[in-house]
Amino acid sequence: MEAPAGSGKPVDLLLEAFRQGKPDAFDAIMRAHQDRVYAFCARMLSDREEALDASQEVFLSAWRNLAAFRGESALSTWLLRIAANRCLNRIRQRKSTASREGPWPDADSDGDGPEFQPASPEGSRPDRVAENREMGAILSGALGRIDPDSRWLVLLSDVEGFSYEELAEMAEVPVGTVKSRLHRARMALRRMLAPAV
Repeated sequence: MEAPAGSGKPVDLLLEAFRQGKPDAFDAIMRAHQDRVYAFCARMLSDREEALDASQEVFLSAWRNLAAFRGESALSTWLLRIAANRCLNRIRQRKSTASREGPWPDADSDGDGPEFQPASPEGSRPDRVAENREMGAILSGALGRIDPDSRWLVLLSDVEGFSYEELAEMAEVPVGTVKSRLHRARMALRRMLAPAV
């Protein structure tokens, strides 16, 4: 069953191609989603190599389970839910082996931390580029100091644009719980960012 022409759902067509056993369909699904999955993992884990490993795990899990995917949510939502679970598992493993999570690296220290790049209407001006890079490092540091369970909700809500309802479904909690957790996380971020703004 193909999506109607102009429906704006090429990923659904790729999913259908995968289900029909068409060659290279899964590769096309990976290409369509790999940047978004990797960016999410990098922001959650603050380590590019670990984010690459986690991204590969996401797509391996997706490949194994895609035939059973019922399509009750968008494919991108499903993939990011797998990514969130993989990242949270990795963070928990870190804590169990090191007794605490290591500090969130400074995005400017060695270039390996995840950088936020706020949009700038005057994007190419050197002073604006430096200002945006500094703000990205400050945001990365603040995100690294909130607990991982709140971090993924903030990233999916405020960076990826997921609704409260979608987050509630992904977290398997009531919408009110999501709102409460996000409120507490945003307030914590606001307190941390207050001296910088």
